[in-house]
Amino acid sequence: MPIQCKILALVSLIISASISPNFAAELAWVRVSSDGKGFVQVESELPFIPWGFNYDHEGDGRLLEDYWDKDWATVESAFREMKQLGANVVRIHLQFGKFMESPTQSRQHSLDQLQRLTKLAEQTGLYIDLTGLGCYHKQDVPTWYNELSESERWAAQATFWEAVAKTCSKSPAIFCYDLMNEPVVPGGDKKRDDWLGPSLGDKHFVQFIALERKGRNRSDVARDWIRTLTTAIRKHDKRHLITVGLVHWSLDRPGMTSGFVPEKIAENLDFIAMHIYPEQGKIDEAIETVKGFAAVGIPVVIEETFVLKCGAEELGKFIDRSREHVTGWIGFYWGSTPEEIRPAKTFPEAFMLSWLELFQKKRSQILGPSESFLNNGVTAHRGNSGEFPENTLPAFQGGIDVGADWIELDILRTKDGQLVVIHDKTTKRVGDKNLIVSNSTYAELATVDVATNFRLRTGKTREECPSQKIPLLKDVLLLVKKQTRTRVSIQPKMDCVTETVKLIKSIKAERWVGFNDGNLGYMAQVKHLAPNIQVFWDRGKDTNIDEDIRIARQHGFESLVLNYEGVTPEKTAKIKAAGMEVGAWTVNDTAMMRRMLNAGVERIYTDHPRSLLSLKAKRLPIENEK
Repeated sequence: MPIQCKILALVSLIISASISPNFAAELAWVRVSSDGKGFVQVESELPFIPWGFNYDHEGDGRLLEDYWDKDWATVESAFREMKQLGANVVRIHLQFGKFMESPTQSRQHSLDQLQRLTKLAEQTGLYIDLTGLGCYHKQDVPTWYNELSESERWAAQATFWEAVAKTCSKSPAIFCYDLMNEPVVPGGDKKRDDWLGPSLGDKHFVQFIALERKGRNRSDVARDWIRTLTTAIRKHDKRHLITVGLVHWSLDRPGMTSGFVPEKIAENLDFIAMHIYPEQGKIDEAIETVKGFAAVGIPVVIEETFVLKCGAEELGKFIDRSREHVTGWIGFYWGSTPEEIRPAKTFPEAFMLSWLELFQKKRSQILGPSESFLNNGVTAHRGNSGEFPENTLPAFQGGIDVGADWIELDILRTKDGQLVVIHDKTTKRVGDKNLIVSNSTYAELATVDVATNFRLRTGKTREECPSQKIPLLKDVLLLVKKQTRTRVSIQPKMDCVTETVKLIKSIKAERWVGFNDGNLGYMAQVKHLAPNIQVFWDRGKDTNIDEDIRIARQHGFESLVLNYEGVTPEKTAKIKAAGMEVGAWTVNDTAMMRRMLNAGVERIYTDHPRSLLSLKAKRLPIENEK
């Protein structure tokens, strides 16, 4: 269950006792794998492992629908931050009262906002675990809803899911529909007087699907309820996966149970979603519970977990051991990055920080290299060239270290056929010698100190900024291939695309590489030779954007990157509407960076990636810029 309130409750116990890129390639549809043990992308058959966050509210406790109208920028920022932290899934909790006007009528505005959210997910590269029927804030539950009979309530819930499924059916960003967070069938023979379970803080996360058992088998009630809602969804959406979020005490064991026994209710579900918070010193017990859910024989995702009852080290061990039985893990995020939390000043902050650090640490281990590239819309222009000499190995390593999702470089061909990384046709501007690149051998060019100009401009000594030689493109590619967070975009400054693509393929670097330039012939040639390599087509400030969009779509380019002086909100809107990323080059002024972001630019090329990343983490409105 969403757990900020759980944290606060735990903190009280502790204290009492003492007196844890934006652009994305088109999302692939996801289905259950043929062996029934996990998930795969539909066309590629590559494995898909859910790894992400519950995002039901920001740190102030407001639910998503409370601020997504007036503060949409906060939602956008949170999605970018979650993606940058390494998530591929975000779990969203929809509140019934915000989506339903009456038992038979949904609220169109809320459905429009939901569609807006799915578009944001597609643009950010995040899948959505869409959990519905929430009644977390009791004051927001319609009186008419509480007064419905059981059958009437189920019918209203089915209407909710019909409307949601109709809205989301065509979006690949929907990973699954989760029918309800932690539903329970009442036990015993006494009739309840409230549909909601006990509160945690000001929120009710457990919900009953009936007020009395009436002599019925609890699993039969749960199964009938699931069938009612899945039937409603399948009227409009026969493709997306369906699950339901189960409390860990749902297994058929002595003691308290939910009535949703996994093996008895799984027939209409695509996978099991379980919620579990391992306790300190009881990891073995938690793993046994996981095994019980996994015994059903369909995929299991741990849809909620956190450092609530154990520390990060133990939770990490739990995740490691659970990998044999489950195929996904979803924790929590409430709008503050690790950088914003450090140093933690409260217990809740300390818990969240330890969790986020664990999440980042485990990501590559869980997902592997194919899923771990950053996606923050920051391209380090000629590397981190504000802090290191441009187009040198230290600049490229600096771009990787600072956390840019792409570094950019320029290439030319030498007299002896080597592809080298340099922007100008001569070494005069950056080096201590003036050689024409295409008329010189690489051995001759290697004698030039291309850090010379940087030292002069910055006042650094040779000790502070050692000599640097022009790198070979191959050496930069091998450097980038050592990690799986940052990719490199190559700008050919002459006709050398064919040999560049050949080099890339020879060292199997396709996944790490993109191309950018304004030369249509060069960029079209890239797509002809390597259709899966991304192309960022550079455009000038006075370009005809409608014609550019037409040409870019014709060639399959993924992004249009405009000279920042020509950026307008109207142009960015057109590019986005065409399904492409919109970028701007080259922006080094913080105020201009902010203006670009407020104009809808998703990617910025800059010599100062550190400054841009900091700005994106703490977005300020353009009105505040003086």
